[in-house]
Amino acid sequence: MLKTLSSVSRPRRAPWIVAVALAFALLQPAAPAHASKVLAIVNDLPVTNFDVSQRQKLNSIIGGPRTRKAALRSVINAAVMQTEAKKRNIAISDQQVDKALQNMAKNMGGMAKLKATLRKRGVRMRTLRAYIRSSMLFRVLARRMGKKIAPKISPGEVDRRYKKIINDPRLRPITIYNLRQVTLPVENVAPAMRQQLQYARLVEAQQIMKRYRGCARLRAATSGIFNVRVSKTLKADPRRLPGPLKKAIRLAGTKRMIGPIRTRQGIQLIAYCGSTKITPPRPKRAQIEAMVKAEAFNREVERVMKQLRKNAFIDYKDKSAALIK
Repeated sequence: MLKTLSSVSRPRRAPWIVAVALAFALLQPAAPAHASKVLAIVNDLPVTNFDVSQRQKLNSIIGGPRTRKAALRSVINAAVMQTEAKKRNIAISDQQVDKALQNMAKNMGGMAKLKATLRKRGVRMRTLRAYIRSSMLFRVLARRMGKKIAPKISPGEVDRRYKKIINDPRLRPITIYNLRQVTLPVENVAPAMRQQLQYARLVEAQQIMKRYRGCARLRAATSGIFNVRVSKTLKADPRRLPGPLKKAIRLAGTKRMIGPIRTRQGIQLIAYCGSTKITPPRPKRAQIEAMVKAEAFNREVERVMKQLRKNAFIDYKDKSAALIK
């Protein structure tokens, strides 16, 4: 039987309890970086952390490069094109953007589906519209500069990339742990009463553990307990969990709970609801071909943008944001 905390007065914590608390801290969503932080000034246009985050999320939808540095480069390039277009009296109308947006929506199953996808990924519509506008600006600027963007790729190049991706270890099946968290909050009480309430919560946690017969009966095990919070199923990669927690899960199995654990929120219990094997989808050759073409296109774009960036004033406000000009 797993050890439990029997006292709230300076308890001795077993190593696995510390590991469990750490693991659940890792499972909680991370606080976002300060969105308004300015990373660079391009001529008179600020490039913020929020702009880069939005482009990174958008790239995950449209198939662009997903690294933060690539997203930053894209946003800076867009700002460079915006100022260059102003110099050359080039303007892309809202009607042109609307037409391109409608075509994109048609290819993605309709405007409603496109909006739902953007919402799900946390991308604002104005981010997509800005991307469309900058893409159209680039084509006009490239023509004005006499640059022809016509990248060529060979079938052999596509075959080599396809073979490499298919053999990537990340496409192998992985096992995911299904965990649920039960929290007995200890909050909004005077410090003098906190220890007494924690002790009462520990007693209630022991009651839940005695009633527990598996995840399917978790609600029944917690019924009658005042102010108890039961989380939805949390998907945890066992490769990222501390060894002591994985050991505690093996010992507890699906019929016993792990805990009680003292946290800042109160007293917590963990229920292991079994595992799920997930097989990542294998990409089709056509998808790899499109990706290789996009990479070749981006290389051509970068050659043009490198020339445009030479004429722009870029003041990097964050050392980590500095790009190779």
